[in-house]
Amino acid sequence: MRLTRPELAMIAYACDDWAPNYYSSPIAGGKGEAIRHIADSHLEALTNKYGRPRIWDAVTTHLDANPDTLTAPRTTSAERANREAERNARADAYLRAALHHHQVAEPYEALALIDRAELASPTLDFTRYRRAVHNNLPPLPPTNLTGTDLRHRATLPLVDPHPGPPVKFHGSQTRGWVYPGHLVIQGNWPAAIPEHCIATDDELMEWIADGTALVCTGCGLDWT
Repeated sequence: MRLTRPELAMIAYACDDWAPNYYSSPIAGGKGEAIRHIADSHLEALTNKYGRPRIWDAVTTHLDANPDTLTAPRTTSAERANREAERNARADAYLRAALHHHQVAEPYEALALIDRAELASPTLDFTRYRRAVHNNLPPLPPTNLTGTDLRHRATLPLVDPHPGPPVKFHGSQTRGWVYPGHLVIQGNWPAAIPEHCIATDDELMEWIADGTALVCTGCGLDWT
């Protein structure tokens, strides 16, 4: 399971806020100590989700790509509080813009702005904002399969545990959001239903039937 963009932003902010302090500590400083303290003390939720080695590696990767972070001036508690307030203010601005688009029935613009808000302040929970937009999305017209050998499944197999149609999410681990109304193309796919799919990388999507439909090769989910 890959780290999401908001989770990577969370790591970047933690490094910006704390790496200089740990790196230049007169007692037990250095890069290794900075990595350990940031991962264990400031990214506990990610460590619980992905495991300690994974988050240590992610912090190391970020600091390797941004070495100036370690040698930046040490931060004070007031400076860190101001940074957090500024990030939250940016998120609020994006949410206000998202609300405007939501009210004028522009759901994709609203969702994009909610994504930006989450990148600005990734420790906050934006689930309810996305749910509000998703609940008011217009119906999705299915892919036109006329003239092809393809068919959409009328029903999905009853695999336990089965969330039932319509498709609730994509990927047994990633649980990626699926636009309401997306169907599944009939075929001998590795996963019986999208909720059990493990082939969720974008590069595993494939155009089939002379470019008629874009499907996930792991479960047949129609992404056209």
